[in-house]
Amino acid sequence: MRSFPPDFLQQNFCRMPFLNSSGAVIDFEDLQTCQALVMKFTIFKRLIFSYMVIMLFVIFLAGYITLKLNHLNHLTRSIASVDSKTIGMVERLLDRIFSQVSFEKKYLISGDRDFQKKFWEIRKYVTKDLKGLEGLTDTPEKKELLSHALRLYGQYLAVFKQEMDIIPGAGDPVRNKYRKEREKIISELNRELKKIIIISRSDRDRMIRESSRISHAVLRDVMITAGIAIILGVLISFFNTRGINRAILLLQRKTDDIARGKFEDVPEITSPPEVRALANDFKIMCERLKELDQMKIDFISHVSHDLRTPLTAIRESSSMLLEGTYADIPEKQHELLSITKEECERLIDSVNKILDPSRMEAGMMDYHFRKCSLAPIIQKGILKLAPIAMKKKISLELTPPPEIPPVHIDEERIAQVLQNLIGNALKFTGKGDAVVVSISNSRTNEKFVEVSVSDTGCGIQEDHLDLIFDKFKQIDSGVETARGTGLGLSIAKHIVTAHGGKIWAESRPGKGSTFHFTLPVS
Repeated sequence: MRSFPPDFLQQNFCRMPFLNSSGAVIDFEDLQTCQALVMKFTIFKRLIFSYMVIMLFVIFLAGYITLKLNHLNHLTRSIASVDSKTIGMVERLLDRIFSQVSFEKKYLISGDRDFQKKFWEIRKYVTKDLKGLEGLTDTPEKKELLSHALRLYGQYLAVFKQEMDIIPGAGDPVRNKYRKEREKIISELNRELKKIIIISRSDRDRMIRESSRISHAVLRDVMITAGIAIILGVLISFFNTRGINRAILLLQRKTDDIARGKFEDVPEITSPPEVRALANDFKIMCERLKELDQMKIDFISHVSHDLRTPLTAIRESSSMLLEGTYADIPEKQHELLSITKEECERLIDSVNKILDPSRMEAGMMDYHFRKCSLAPIIQKGILKLAPIAMKKKISLELTPPPEIPPVHIDEERIAQVLQNLIGNALKFTGKGDAVVVSISNSRTNEKFVEVSVSDTGCGIQEDHLDLIFDKFKQIDSGVETARGTGLGLSIAKHIVTAHGGKIWAESRPGKGSTFHFTLPVS
């Protein structure tokens, strides 16, 4: 249920006029009455209303389809006119053939060349009509009859040509032979074409009857389908809304559990895809909250350990001084005071590390930029962590840098970045492996210098490469290491970004990782 801010309800919704059952205007004066009215429009009611609209649309659609199907009936009648066109063309073709036969007889009797010329002119129109019929024949039977008619017409023309060649000096018996053969061909051609007419008429009448039958059947089916759609719409509306209500109630109970600090998994919910997607997002949220809760516990544990040690040392040193344990030995008193000072500085440093991310996010971190060479800073950082590498028997190397231009940086902060990156590399690198630090000109932008810290440790999963720079984020690498605060890489990212550079990681599980960051050239 969507919630409205109180000022929105007071300023807008509550000022709208409503009518009660008797038609009188209701004037909402208080916020509670408005909220009660808004709450009546539940998801269940909204979905019921939506399905009613859908059902009205289905009814309208059924009426629309009915009109279109009636139109289809008329279109079917129009399609049937193809057969009517075929009939007309065949009848015209027969007239032309008989006209051609007439000119053929006149020519053979009189020998007049004009009759012969007319004969051949008509042949062009007959041939054109026969070719046109090929595009109208839509059944194998019609195609076969038309093909036979084409062959017969060709035979008729061939016989006429032969007779023209033997006219001079030919006797009556020969002429009679050709005449009978022509008449036989013309008679057979006439029968074939009339068969096409008969079939076309039969097909036309059959299509009209079939069109009418289909139209009535479709009308009946559409009405039945519309009735079924309405029934199904009601059923679907009921079951879907009930499923949505159940899912929302379950999520509401889980929300109450989360409010009480119980981050339990959300069970599978049988519901529509949208609600299921919401439940999945809710499940991911629970997992993330559980993870953050565990991070909080680990962070408090780590911070407590880091703070307890210097505080204990300060307390013991102070107690010894107050008790006068070394009252007669000034050197020992000075040593206790030195220990107290060192532990105080260590305590302040630990607190500053905790506060640094918040100060960086708020833009309150102070940076002291100056032009300097990067190589000595990296060498100093490596020397500072060299004892840890020697203790773990890890090779800590610095690739001799080429001629690198000076950079514009805060030396102390960049040293902090290097310490975090090299410290992480040593933490996740095994005995006998190596950590290599290198400096080079940026491969993508000549205005930047690139620093890389590579190790041969356990590596990082690809889908975690973007997450490791998040605050308090710690990735389970499968290697037993001391858990930190989860702030080191986040602080490094803030520092590099403040310098105008960028930081990223490349890794293959089991093959090690490489962290890169760039700094602008002075």
